[in-house]
Amino acid sequence: MSGSLFRKIPAYGLGVWISAIFLDSLRFKFTGHETPQHIFTTLRDWSGIDLFYPAGPWIIGLAELTAALLVLGLPFLILLTTRKSGHAALSQTLGGLLALGVMSGAIVFHLFTPLGIETPTAWMDGQPTEWSPALFIAACITWVAGAMLAVLRGGEALRTLKGHAG
Repeated sequence: MSGSLFRKIPAYGLGVWISAIFLDSLRFKFTGHETPQHIFTTLRDWSGIDLFYPAGPWIIGLAELTAALLVLGLPFLILLTTRKSGHAALSQTLGGLLALGVMSGAIVFHLFTPLGIETPTAWMDGQPTEWSPALFIAACITWVAGAMLAVLRGGEALRTLKGHAG
């Protein structure tokens, strides 16, 4: 197996993970579900920054959608149409870095604000009935996946950028 293929196969696996986590979360963020509402109102009330809610779920949701498109959707489209692996690597690197940034924020807010590691995952009549660390754990795994993706594809992405600059 060539070094290039050795990096591409895991990169696409990481892209599937990142995309699955981010795309699945959109149905909650974009529909006003109680869990993102709880998360972002907790951050708003703690920080005094009104942007956290109601805009926060939409802003983060759009960043996650963008990352999902960059790590998986756009690279597949590039490979199907132009077959320029360097452009796919650049897209995956940027998407990995975006995932890393979004998840860095999530991890920091879970650890260093009243939000905490456990967040409500089930609701009845507007009140949380179950709490879980699942969102925090998913954020940590996705952070690692974004970092690994940027490392795996970053060299080829930089070579592609240097080739276009010269």
